[in-house]
Amino acid sequence: MSQELGLPDRAQLYRFKLDRILGRGGTGTVYRAIDTDNGQVVAIKLFHSTFFRNRLHIRDIARSVKKFRKFQHANVTHVFEFINEDEGQCLVEEYVDGPDLKWYLENRPWNLQERLVIMAQICNGLQYIHEKGFTHHDLKPSNVLFTRKGVVKLTDYSLAGGHLLALLDPGVYEQVTPMYIAPELVRREKATPKSDVYSLGVTAYLMFTGRVPFPVDNLQYLYHCHLHVRPEHPAVVNPNCPHDLGDVIMRMLNKDPADRFEDCDQLRIVLAGIGRSRI
Repeated sequence: MSQELGLPDRAQLYRFKLDRILGRGGTGTVYRAIDTDNGQVVAIKLFHSTFFRNRLHIRDIARSVKKFRKFQHANVTHVFEFINEDEGQCLVEEYVDGPDLKWYLENRPWNLQERLVIMAQICNGLQYIHEKGFTHHDLKPSNVLFTRKGVVKLTDYSLAGGHLLALLDPGVYEQVTPMYIAPELVRREKATPKSDVYSLGVTAYLMFTGRVPFPVDNLQYLYHCHLHVRPEHPAVVNPNCPHDLGDVIMRMLNKDPADRFEDCDQLRIVLAGIGRSRI
């Protein structure tokens, strides 16, 4: 991967031989590793000791992972297991051999059709997750991975926990990345698939304008913007962004979930129409 950070800070984690560090972030450190039981190359995330808010959060993730293991979709990373023992809490999943969307946006030249294809693949992965009864909770560029063949893979889905956890511990939504959080989550309301549509709207705004809709560094003002401020139209920010595509992104960013797209399939179909009109 192009954003690899180098040699690991430990040689072994449980039965996994660590090969290199793939990334570090707010949730933990991700390693490329080899499963010594079967020789399979995997990605293993060692969570920060402060990531899990309580035992209920750990139990909620463990239960969800049992369901995630059954997921089979080209645009969703395959989750293998969750480990909660003496060496720490770990998530073991498919190793994806390319960069993430953050790297792509920083290094690849502007190409409208290519970016629309990426959006379509993200929509396909999200729709699958939603149809399985989950929301992603933290969609952002660093959670969108690519294989070397250009296939999009969504990762880190539903790590914020399920609805039961949110009812008992509303502060769990503080773990959602603030720049991409939907207004209803700022209000500590229930996350729905339309919350992911909003987060994808923030991501799309960045993809097609070169900046996020609210480029502010004050957390409380950022939350205020998510709740009350309408961003500039993407076509105004970047004249290369078609106006009708900008309209789609603005609809994704509506404050009221009812005013967004019904689901990611509907969004994907609308985006496909924009792509066809420019071939």
